Amino acid sequence: MASFFSIHHIFFTTLGYSVSYVEFIGTVTGLLCVWLAARDHILTWPVGLINVSCFFVLFWQLQLYADMFLQVYFFATGVYGWIFWYRKQPENEPVYALSNRSRWWLGIAALLLSAATGYIISRLHLWWPRVFEHPAAWPYTDSLVAVLSVIANILLAKRIWENWLLWVTVDAIATFIYFQKDVKFLGIEYFILFIIAAMGLAKWWKTYQQQLINK
Repeated sequence: MASFFSIHHIFFTTLGYSVSYVEFIGTVTGLLCVWLAARDHILTWPVGLINVSCFFVLFWQLQLYADMFLQVYFFATGVYGWIFWYRKQPENEPVYALSNRSRWWLGIAALLLSAATGYIISRLHLWWPRVFEHPAAWPYTDSLVAVLSVIANILLAKRIWENWLLWVTVDAIATFIYFQKDVKFLGIEYFILFIIAAMGLAKWWKTYQQQLINK
């Protein structure tokens, strides 16, 4: 069973690129999860749990340890969301915005947390060599993606429109990293997610501006 989740266990090859089973399943369930979420369907949660489980294994093998640990956070929030799905926000719930002061503090916190996380991730192979056999790839950039993803997820839950700015940034950086790590199928997924995030940004910004006009 362990070999099934290996990145060397190839499902198919296209245009000279070999796609492993774990990358394929993780990518497809990731896109399906977003598609279901956009349609307010409860299956987004179990599908999302499959997605993050596959990505946890995938990122461990790619030495993207910050991304790997991020999947634990997403798994926990996925379980929470599945259990408490019935507590949906009321329709026409307004879109909010951060104050300029909050943006500055959040930006500073994100940079400091990313630097601290990057340092820890870069040392994992020295502290726990039996678990992390190889040095982390892109430790600081990968940590920035992880930290921004956590913040974006919180802002999304609070219906703050700036969450989409962070998701656009996260998806752009992640797309670059995954193509550099030669997991192109995953890179394509994040490019698609980048487009979805850009559309979400445009929609939420328009909604927020309309709210200001109607006040």
